This record gives sequence, structure tokens and C-alpha cells, in this order.
Amino acid sequence: MSPLRRVLSHGAIALSGICLLVSARELDAQSLRGSKAKVDRAYQFARRRGIEFTTSRSEISDRVKEGDYVRLRGGSNYRLKGVAVPYVLPATRDFVVRLAASYRQACQAPLVVTSAMRPTALQKQLPNGVAKSVHPTGMAVDLRAPSGSCRPWLRKTLLAESKRGAVDATEEHHPAHFHVIVFPTASAN
Repeated sequence: MSPLRRVLSHGAIALSGICLLVSARELDAQSLRGSKAKVDRAYQFARRRGIEFTTSRSEISDRVKEGDYVRLRGGSNYRLKGVAVPYVLPATRDFVVRLAASYRQACQAPLVVTSAMRPTALQKQLPNGVAKSVHPTGMAVDLRAPSGSCRPWLRKTLLAESKRGAVDATEEHHPAHFHVIVFPTASAN
């Protein structure tokens, strides 16, 4: 094989490898599978944007008074079940409200939020807690995995929102729920 052909051959192999890596990352971003890349992406987003990671409930209370966080109140379209700290960023609440209205229309039932903010002190105590979780920022909520035809509807809807960059959603199985990270600037539409 001539040197030129060898270089072209190696270049084609390298390019194929790069394409596979990029495709794998894109597929990961367009699925509801959890991954280290998703966790890192959300964590780095929060850090780059200066979104603070709260450490305690008292810090959250102070930040609520400053208007940084808003309360998830529930209502006819969504309810809270077992949520210890019902506060999130305004963009996260707005996303939940919009999603819940669509969910109510599609499923004739309220969406169930099972977790919202968790200060880092609480996050560290969880058996399945992740060190780089963005729950302490108010960017994330957990939604109960519904039964019947509502589960595929929620999967499809969260996947569509993930593809447009508004959220990063992961379907978790133990316990069954959807972990949804809202990217504040992208979710405003």
C-alpha cells in the first residue's frame, strides 16, 4: 500500500471513529437512559451559569425570600407526593406547570411530582444520590412514572423536550420515576 493510501485509510478510520462517538453522544442526549455524560452536562451547565448549589434548608428559605426560588404548589394539573422541599427555580416551575397541563389533557389525571430541591446535605444522605446532582440548584424534579398509556405519552413528551434542549430527562426504575432537569434558558419557550 502506498504511503498516500495508508494515510487516507487511517484518516477514514479515524473519521469513522469520531462519527461513531458523536453519534453515540447524540443518541444518549436523545434517549431517556441515564448516563455520566448527562449528569456532567447538567452539572457543568449549572456551574457555568453560576446557579448555586444550596447546602441547607435555611439557605433555601433565604433564597426564597430573595425571589431566587419559587414554591411548587400543585393544583388540578399536578400534585406533590412526598416532596420534602417543594421549591425550584422559576423556569423549572414553569416547565412543570406547562407539562402538567398537557399531561392532564392527555391522561385526565394530575401529574405527580415526587421530588424537587434537595440541599446537598440531604442529597448526600440518599442511597442512590449522585454527587453531581443538580437537585440542590432547583433545576431538577422527579415525576412519578404513571401507568397505562400515560407512561408512553410522558416518555414521548419528555424525549421531545430533551431533543429540543429544554430538558434532560432520565427514566429511572428503582424506584420507577422520571428525573427531569430543566435548563432555564432553553425551557422558556
